[in-house]
Amino acid sequence: MLTQTSARPLYEQLKQTLIGKILDGSYAFGERLPGELSLVETYGISRITVRRALSELVEEGYLSSQQGRGTFVSYRHVKRQLRSFGGFSESSNDGVKNKYSRVLSKEVEGAEIEVADKLGIEPGAKVIHLRRLMSDSQIPYMIDDAYFIESMYPGLGDLLVDNISTFGIMQKKYGIVFAKAYKTLGVIRAGPEHAEFLKCVPGDPLFSITKVIYDPLDLPVHYSHYLVLGDRCVYSLMVSGDQNDMELRYQKAPDAAAT
Repeated sequence: MLTQTSARPLYEQLKQTLIGKILDGSYAFGERLPGELSLVETYGISRITVRRALSELVEEGYLSSQQGRGTFVSYRHVKRQLRSFGGFSESSNDGVKNKYSRVLSKEVEGAEIEVADKLGIEPGAKVIHLRRLMSDSQIPYMIDDAYFIESMYPGLGDLLVDNISTFGIMQKKYGIVFAKAYKTLGVIRAGPEHAEFLKCVPGDPLFSITKVIYDPLDLPVHYSHYLVLGDRCVYSLMVSGDQNDMELRYQKAPDAAAT
């Protein structure tokens, strides 16, 4: 039951309750929610309150309303594998064809020290920096910053448009062969800019993932850093007993005396 005496409005309480059930799998992707009258009886609130909560959840992308049929869950976790090259267009294994990538910016710039180190080039060398916002079921869940050595990909900038597979371009137009990838996985807190793009709250946890792809000559051909909403993505990893390429590093805890 919701708390009538809480300072938080009842519709907000209902929204958070329903979001919680969606996130924990009580209401699965594509499942029809109970009708308005059922929610009224279950939570002891007015129909107007229920309608406002459902309407806002539709606007925020958690639900979809189908006239004459009811309200359905449109939110789902995106499953990605760590032991893969993991291109956006090739990432989903569920057969749903509603992924979308939007170019936020693309420009040629001098490589900063970290980018240059990842790509094996001199700092200041020209790279193409592509920033994209990735969405699934019209819900944004990932910001991707990708870097390409300009001399390796002449004319690439003109090909980088919305909803395009950069891996497809690299392989088909430039003949790049992927041999291996090195990834790191960490967690950070969303800042104001992240929150604006990902429709989340500043401070929400984000997976922070870096990826360097190498060709058969062990030369880096691509570097990317992407941020993924922690509650929108599940990462899977399969290992066998003879694999020794896993490394776990712990961040140094802040010095309590310094704070």
